[in-house]
Amino acid sequence: MNASPRLVRLGRLDAVEVPSPEAKALTVVGLHGYGADMRDLAPLAAEIPVSRPIRWIFPDGPETLEWGGKAWFPIDVAAFEENSRTGKPRDLSGREPEGMAAARAQLKAALDELAAPPDRLVLMGFSQGAMMALDAALRAPRAPAGVAILSGTLVDRAALAKLAPSKKGIPFFQSHGSVDPILGFAQALALEAELKSAGWSGSLRKFEGGHGIPPEIIEELGAWLDAR
Repeated sequence: MNASPRLVRLGRLDAVEVPSPEAKALTVVGLHGYGADMRDLAPLAAEIPVSRPIRWIFPDGPETLEWGGKAWFPIDVAAFEENSRTGKPRDLSGREPEGMAAARAQLKAALDELAAPPDRLVLMGFSQGAMMALDAALRAPRAPAGVAILSGTLVDRAALAKLAPSKKGIPFFQSHGSVDPILGFAQALALEAELKSAGWSGSLRKFEGGHGIPPEIIEELGAWLDAR
């Protein structure tokens, strides 16, 4: 059984940690989406059905938004709202978003301080956090035990194609809503194709719905984590 959640500091990022009493537990780092914070995904530590010991870490993004939420890097909110209104979700495959490099450095410093053995580390994220989780895995010195991409999208196709083959064999879990108005399903399919082409091991779980993590995905994610 996991201990009670506690606040910790990793690099310059605050985080919720749900410790495990097992010294060799799997560490899962969960990265929230734009406008949420470290508490947003923390309930997953109790909701994901797993039979193995897991140490959960949920960091805050480095950007503080004007209404108090957090982000990993800025986005063009007006553009996303227009895309949602017109039914044409944003395509981020052409280049790296502005501010992502700074967020990458902050996340790397936090992961370095965490010092989890790569073979017992899973990087997981939702939406913008999924972009960061995948990016961290691509650029890590050693491949992690897995990457969970929850309602993410294809970012900077050229960089992905260059970096992904060096991490051939990484298990990935990917889920996406069929009618996601924010990050479209077509780009999720494109991301799956790129990862498989690079030799990664996994597949896209499609669910009927929008931008979220439904109960059936939580169930499947638990089985996937148990297998790591």
